[in-house]
Amino acid sequence: MKTSFYFFLWIIIYPLLGLIHSPWVYQNSFIVALFIVWGLSWFLNKNMPDTLRYERLTEISTIMEEVFEGHIDSFRKRLSRIVTIDFVTAIYMGVAFVFILFSMVRGSADDWIALLIFGFFAFGTISRTVKLNQVQNRIKLNPTKEECAIAIQEIYRIDYTSYYNARIHTTAESMLPSQPKNFKTFQIFSLVIAVLCSLCGLYYLIMSLIILGENRSAEAISGGIMYFLYGSLAAYFGIKDSVDCISYFRKISKGKD
Repeated sequence: MKTSFYFFLWIIIYPLLGLIHSPWVYQNSFIVALFIVWGLSWFLNKNMPDTLRYERLTEISTIMEEVFEGHIDSFRKRLSRIVTIDFVTAIYMGVAFVFILFSMVRGSADDWIALLIFGFFAFGTISRTVKLNQVQNRIKLNPTKEECAIAIQEIYRIDYTSYYNARIHTTAESMLPSQPKNFKTFQIFSLVIAVLCSLCGLYYLIMSLIILGENRSAEAISGGIMYFLYGSLAAYFGIKDSVDCISYFRKISKGKD
């Protein structure tokens, strides 16, 4: 599933959990939400393997083609976007960790599991950001196809050499499997969710500005920053996935002409 789907799911899941009116669910809402998201992801991967595999392969093919065709600037811009998003994500995870820790110190919350999870993801995202920045700097110093191929293998864990050896004998489209029959419906659903995610991200951004403008307490400022960062990421992925879906429909529309 597209990234905007999971952002939108996290946005709506807490209001839905509030409808249960259970003290236990309220006290353990983060864990309940985490298990719901994980369970839904497992369910979708089990029941939509061909669709999700095709989506992943088309994304990989786009990245591979940038390097194969020698579009180094395009690949560098893609890498720069990834570094920026990972940097923002790392800040969000770090702020969330501090916010939870601060709430626990004040006695308004007692969620060690959420603290450990956000701490773990913060450390992992920071480490990945540092590595990506190193890769990006290498490509700046040596903007060649060979360096980009090495970057692909380091970042995406994909064997570019095998792709290259197969690609020189055929086209990128012919290397993809047949499109699943329900893929168009999947793209329509993804587009709707992506648009909703964008709107929710915009709402979070507006709420963050209101919170930061009206409050001066450390806890409120931390919460406002979290809202701003999450809203920024949700809006970005919502817009990005919307553009990807629209590009898909334009492509198949041209194919019919």
